[in-house]
Amino acid sequence: MNPENEHQAWAALQRHAASRLSPGFADRVLRAARAGIDAAPSVLGQFLLGAATAAACAFIVMLVHIRATHAENSRSLEAWQAIATSADDLSQLQ
Repeated sequence: MNPENEHQAWAALQRHAASRLSPGFADRVLRAARAGIDAAPSVLGQFLLGAATAAACAFIVMLVHIRATHAENSRSLEAWQAIATSADDLSQLQ
């Protein structure tokens, strides 16, 4: 594209965009951004939120692990009981 045509295209886009904005838009945006800086969470608050999230995740992982371990132990115990019953039956036959 020709640099002059490109410049004209960008200028037309800027004029069109400027016509779509309400008066005082830039000032309102800057005031809102400055107010947002004051309302930003503190480093301590962010750290506490991260720590609480990590603790909740660790607790959930622990609960899932305990439940899975209990289920596996129950299945293993049932299997060993079946083996023990079979061994008792075989020993009685002899």
